[in-house]
Amino acid sequence: MSKRVQRTILSDKDIPLPRLARPEEISSYVKKVINASLYDFYESEAFEVNEVILNDATNHGAVMGTFIDSPNQPILGDVVLPLMPHITNIPLIGEHVVVTEYNRQHYYTSIINRKNSPNENSQPGASGIYEKDTKYGKTFQRNTKISRVNVNEGDIVYEGRFGNSIKLGSNPKNQSPNIRIRAGQDTQYDTINIPAKENINKDGSSIYLSTNETIGIFNPNFPNAKVDGNSIVMSSDKLFLNGRDGNINIRASKKLLLEADEVFIHAKKGQTIKMGDPRAPMIPTVNGQKLFELISSLTKVLLGLPKLPTGDPTAAADVAKGTKDIVSQVKNKEFLNTQVVTADPKFKIPEIPPIPPLPDPEAEAAKLAQGVKIPKKPSLDNLKKRTEELLWLRNS
Repeated sequence: MSKRVQRTILSDKDIPLPRLARPEEISSYVKKVINASLYDFYESEAFEVNEVILNDATNHGAVMGTFIDSPNQPILGDVVLPLMPHITNIPLIGEHVVVTEYNRQHYYTSIINRKNSPNENSQPGASGIYEKDTKYGKTFQRNTKISRVNVNEGDIVYEGRFGNSIKLGSNPKNQSPNIRIRAGQDTQYDTINIPAKENINKDGSSIYLSTNETIGIFNPNFPNAKVDGNSIVMSSDKLFLNGRDGNINIRASKKLLLEADEVFIHAKKGQTIKMGDPRAPMIPTVNGQKLFELISSLTKVLLGLPKLPTGDPTAAADVAKGTKDIVSQVKNKEFLNTQVVTADPKFKIPEIPPIPPLPDPEAEAAKLAQGVKIPKKPSLDNLKKRTEELLWLRNS
């Protein structure tokens, strides 16, 4: 694997010198001797892949093939394994990888960027063994429409072969950090050969983690929106959050907006749709249909009462039936909806004054060690004591 290549070879014709050699002849001879003892050292070598082993318990991600500079060189360990156990770039057939050796085992480190293409860099036959119409693999199909992702100064980018990428970058206007995860390249770049800019409105699916940045959101069904400052924005055709065995919590210090053509809230247990402060006692809402039936029964009774003195048998029957229905509905509380409950508006929950963020002992120790002055902050005991005083004053 690692090898030395002699720069020059000193032949017998180069050795003899005349009996009385001139200084320049002696100098030339010495230089030739020195050069003949020098070698170029190669720690790694290019390797052409002709087989990829996938999902094997022992050789997962390993490759087979031929060394390009020395095709007859044997493969140590029988297969070339990926060097890194946690991050693996699976090569395609015909691509060239960098191979090195450790403890009598060959490993590949990365794919050689022959074409500067994120999709494939295959050049079959470079090792001298060429098969006509070489396939890249069993399922992989070349896609020349995939572009490199557009980058800014200082970005760190992980690019897949299929128009997917993770970019650890920044907003070039103010150097604020951001992370952009994208799956599905904007199709307008399918016809042009330039790096593709991420577009949260046109890429397939995106997650943006931004700081001090404005992100514009476009949806043809709603007004355009902008998200400013520190934000996490997800965009795709469909979003699905699935809490398989736990809770999903969504909080907002200001507004929580739900917008759609239809909004469904389905709770499977009674009194599980609650509106209002969760600390307050909950009271049921009104069942519209049952309330209508109660009012209808009450109306029949009220209309029949004036007719009772006349002895009208129909009015008496209506009053009797209506009274019975009213009693039943009120007794059973049928007009109440216990499926949807709301916080009791009469219950007043005391406001708790906000507690300032507590200091980070490690950060403050580091600042003190570096001579940074730290402003005085109230102790936790003082904060608790002051909070109790405020609550006592409010409730007294």
